[in-house]
Amino acid sequence: MIKALINLVIIFLFSSMAFAQKVSVLKDSVCISHECLELQEIKMDAKNADLYKQLQKSFDIFNGALFMSPEKRLQAKKDTLKDLISKNSLRESQFGFENYKILYDKKGLLNLSVGIQSYGSPWEDTKYYLFDMASNTEIGDRLFTGKKMLLKLFIQKLKAQEDQSFRVNNLSQYIINTDDTGKVTGLSLIFQDEKNRTNSGYPQYIVLFEWKEIEKFIVPEYKKSLLVK
Repeated sequence: MIKALINLVIIFLFSSMAFAQKVSVLKDSVCISHECLELQEIKMDAKNADLYKQLQKSFDIFNGALFMSPEKRLQAKKDTLKDLISKNSLRESQFGFENYKILYDKKGLLNLSVGIQSYGSPWEDTKYYLFDMASNTEIGDRLFTGKKMLLKLFIQKLKAQEDQSFRVNNLSQYIINTDDTGKVTGLSLIFQDEKNRTNSGYPQYIVLFEWKEIEKFIVPEYKKSLLVK
């Protein structure tokens, strides 16, 4: 009996370790007079280096240079910001401040957003990702089955909500919504209107699907993970 209990504990621990994810947002700041500017960087496991590289390419920072260490990239942002401040050229540089939000982080799935805000400019943008941490890949629209029907429903909801018609063919931008207990309550699909750019960026429209509406469109492999509290 005791041996059986020990084996169960070992199995539980191994299972927990298999899905363990270490994702966090590193923060630092630089102050100018009475104003403090926050800098952020995402930190992931070393085994997810490919995903980290992909996130660095979300926006054109450091002319495309990649950093293997999030700590070094955060320090490079800080050094760059300090240099711009010392030369009194921060405003004209329109330095891009990245903002990371971990939206969902369970059972090997990581949903996060990467936003950017340009200093001295109204320009801002946000991109959304869903990663399979075990296979080190972006899931994107592979989360869904019956994509044509889902796109049709998405366009109908968007039309009813915004009273406008858009040509939508991309289901890779979305937020996994949860309640206070961590239970998945649905998905918010996001459409970015790249044809009507404004001074503040590309207009984004968010369409909410309750879980009962979206459940049948989720690939079974991922639905199982999303049903875990």
